[in-house]
Amino acid sequence: MNEQRNLYLAIGISIAIIIFFQLLFPTQPIQTTSFEEDEVLEPATSIDGQSSQVVSEIQSRDEALIQTDRVIFENASIKGSINLKGAILDDLILSKYKTSLEPDSNNIQLLLPDGTANPYYIETGWKELKNSNIELPNLETNWKTNSTTLSPSSPVTLSWTNNKNITFKINYQVDDEYMFTITQEIENNSGEDIEVFPYRLIKRINTPDTINFFILHEGLISLINDELLEKNYDDISDDCNSSMQTKKEFCDNKTQGGWLGFTDKYWMSALIPDADQSINVNYRYGNNGRDSYRAGYVGQIYKINSGENISYGGKLFVGAKKLNVLSAYDENLSIPRFTDAIDWGWFSFLTKPVSYAINWFFGYAGNFGLAIIAFTILMRLILFPLAQASFKSMAKMKKLQPDMQRLKETYPNDRQKMQQELMALYKREGANPVAGCLPILVQIPIFFSLYKVLFVTIEMYHAPFYGWIHDLSAPDPLGLMTIFGLVPWDVPPILSIIDIGILPIIMGFTMWLQQKLNPAPADPTQARIFALLPFVFTFVLAGFAAGLVLYWSVNNILSIAQQWYIQRRILAKNG
Repeated sequence: MNEQRNLYLAIGISIAIIIFFQLLFPTQPIQTTSFEEDEVLEPATSIDGQSSQVVSEIQSRDEALIQTDRVIFENASIKGSINLKGAILDDLILSKYKTSLEPDSNNIQLLLPDGTANPYYIETGWKELKNSNIELPNLETNWKTNSTTLSPSSPVTLSWTNNKNITFKINYQVDDEYMFTITQEIENNSGEDIEVFPYRLIKRINTPDTINFFILHEGLISLINDELLEKNYDDISDDCNSSMQTKKEFCDNKTQGGWLGFTDKYWMSALIPDADQSINVNYRYGNNGRDSYRAGYVGQIYKINSGENISYGGKLFVGAKKLNVLSAYDENLSIPRFTDAIDWGWFSFLTKPVSYAINWFFGYAGNFGLAIIAFTILMRLILFPLAQASFKSMAKMKKLQPDMQRLKETYPNDRQKMQQELMALYKREGANPVAGCLPILVQIPIFFSLYKVLFVTIEMYHAPFYGWIHDLSAPDPLGLMTIFGLVPWDVPPILSIIDIGILPIIMGFTMWLQQKLNPAPADPTQARIFALLPFVFTFVLAGFAAGLVLYWSVNNILSIAQQWYIQRRILAKNG
């Protein structure tokens, strides 16, 4: 029947969308804000010129750290050190996150000093407006410190005085999470006036390994002039090369406030100027033997008379993109749209509420698996009227199966007459054959949103459920090819498609059971195709996050209970 073919088409499309939906909805292009040339500092006074030399021998992190004096910092979330040579923040470890679930795995090393395989660090300094031969601190400067330990209760001040008695200071503060407050100061006791401007930049040497998946952005990210900009590393190298005379418009911009930096899947580094500061933003790529990606800004020009002091503030975020942390910074520090550092995608109007809802349930349940189950129940309650009407109609359709078969036998050669009688039967009994499509179609955007949330948010990274599910953001670990964990071995990639886990099998079984409650298609070919759908979904979802399969399984179980109850009432009433 046409209605059944439509239902099959809707289900078939939903399977295709599950796999390819990000191909159908590419990232929306971001428009940059133009600016007048006379409002921008010349390129020579931007972050250009910050080159990176090739190192003769790659060192480990520990080998690089012992070569310089350092200020050690630690709080509940991070630990690391500041290099006193150059006042560079180039060593930061995330204390709460590990590279894997193995007991002896290392914590995530986010910032790494130069000389290691993939340096990643933050520079803070000053530049001259004109060549006035003022000795400014640079990457070779050895700073003094008033303390060797930085903590939330103990700030640190680095200082250095040049040959003209001009003292430069950098004050560091850190909170209990991932935010540094950095204040640059100048005390001019030289007897002459000077003109300088501050700069801050994040430098990432060598192109990092990325997931390179359509639904996830990794690379440059910024909020400038209230426009969210996302560019991958190829974009920076192609459009913002320091050697290019003419660069793309997004490479240089002028703004007030905002934030900018580099994002990975779960981690981010971001410079955050004070909201009232006018800055010139630069994104650059260079290659002096190694790829070098830079995101930074320069502040206003300061004319400092002899005997005067000035200070220049700002913040730095380096850490995990945890939703409640970003939300708190957004609210308490007035950092605009800071939660957009998480890649919510085009459907942010759905993915954001889904993420907030699951986190809210987690606050009470204490387990993200239970939070997903609670979220599933909430969705069922919201969609209850729609599902109720749909299941009632499907129950009536099942009750009408004998009548539909009689019509088919009565008019075997007159399809038009059979359709007319069939429509009259539907109208007389109040059945709607299309109603079964509606719950499926409504579930698709919810499914997409949960899939996106599970993939891009850090909350469920290595988050356990119960039993064998130790990471809700990863597929079920006990697959068919290992006899569900009894024979541990590395399954070859070519066999991974049939390495079906326990949770996907449960999901497939509940889908098969739910299908048995639905009226079977009258056409035998369609019936056989429908019978294959639970197996197709089992294989498709086997490689998805366990949290997503858990949602689908619980949703099926709740649907089965609701559908069974409705059918029992309708069949008993009309029996």
